[in-house]
Amino acid sequence: MRTSRIAVTAAAVVAGLTLSACGGDDGTTNAGSAASSSPSSAPAEEQTESAPAEQPEGESSGAGSQEGTPDQGSAGQGSGGTGTKPERCHTDDLTITASDATIGGDETKTVAVKLLNKSDRACSIKGFAGVNLLSSEGAIPAARRDQTDDGTVLKSGEPTYFGIFYKANESGGSGVKIKGLVVTPPDEKKSVTLKWPGEPSLPVTDSPDPSVEIGPMGSVGQGQG
Repeated sequence: MRTSRIAVTAAAVVAGLTLSACGGDDGTTNAGSAASSSPSSAPAEEQTESAPAEQPEGESSGAGSQEGTPDQGSAGQGSGGTGTKPERCHTDDLTITASDATIGGDETKTVAVKLLNKSDRACSIKGFAGVNLLSSEGAIPAARRDQTDDGTVLKSGEPTYFGIFYKANESGGSGVKIKGLVVTPPDEKKSVTLKWPGEPSLPVTDSPDPSVEIGPMGSVGQGQG
């Protein structure tokens, strides 16, 4: 009987241990189930990963619209360029003549040079012409007066004038004889040679002051020559 009780007790202990092991397995299974259910957040992670793939597409379309904006701006500037100042007057656009424009008994003599726009378009002219008097002593370059010029737009058929200022020879001697006049419009290289319409000679002088001066475009009044 004692032996039977020991056997029953041992069987009960083994049964208890078996039930505890099953409970631990259930806990492990539940934990595994919880872990396996956590991937339910995976769709959110997939959306996060897909967002960067969509972002470059958005950036690309945005950059395209930005690139289009400067093009439109350039087009606007181009269309605005139609209102800019006309091209400068070239020598071949102009009919250039010279005439005496001295008033009364002025000590300083004046020759007016007329530049007429003979082209069929408007052109702009500004600054000083190049002027040389051809003389018996060689070319005499004209010095520029201290004057400014804002520029002029000449319509087709419209003239402008500038003045050549000099002192006449009143010494009684032959002086420096003037044979002609060479005029080069502003910013041009091509010149025209004209007959000199002023006094036939300039005084011989050792003065450092220039014997011939010129003004800028518009430095003598229209209606001359």
